[in-house]
Amino acid sequence: MGLKYRGFKVYELPGNKFERKIETMDTDDLPDNEVLIRVKYSALNYKDALSAYGNKGVTRRYPFTPGIDAAGLVEESRTDTFKPGDRIVTGGFDLGMNTPGGFGEYIRVPADWIVPLPQEMSLKESMIIGGTGFTAGLSVMNLLEQGVSPDDGPILVTGAAGGVGSWSVLILKKLGYEVIAGTSNIEDSKDIIQKLGADHHFDKSIIDDQSGRALLK
Repeated sequence: MGLKYRGFKVYELPGNKFERKIETMDTDDLPDNEVLIRVKYSALNYKDALSAYGNKGVTRRYPFTPGIDAAGLVEESRTDTFKPGDRIVTGGFDLGMNTPGGFGEYIRVPADWIVPLPQEMSLKESMIIGGTGFTAGLSVMNLLEQGVSPDDGPILVTGAAGGVGSWSVLILKKLGYEVIAGTSNIEDSKDIIQKLGADHHFDKSIIDDQSGRALLK
């Protein structure tokens, strides 16, 4: 028998209906991957909501446990790369889509899905940042690698009140860039944008091309 644990599970019912429960599960029922992880934290993402409500474009088969990222401790490992007790984060790939995800107290994933957690960061902090912060960080890294500096002028961030957008504004401001924030509802997002520290704010509909013409051949 494997380890018993609690988790969130989504069931498909007749008539294209879905039911969600917190219940006891068994690690023996997890996929036969190399590393068993005891999950401490998992962020809540839009894709998790899609999976929880039965979107077959995200999750093909039910019952299923969503959670597309997770932070925790290695419980068991069949690889020399990780050992029990290691602090790790994992996300992306197929986790929380068709591989049971971080909304359970245990997950079992391939070793190459796992990243050691930086010593200066707590498990909780890593999931506060989550996949949205990681995506924003990669976007800013790409700008830096292309040689874009604060002296080159302001940076436009669309969707600036959302997850990836808000992290992008914070990171860019920290690095000394002038930031122009575009949002879809300027009145509702005004307070958020001010708190993030963006230099300018506008309704992004003014740059939304509605002509229907292709931008490129």
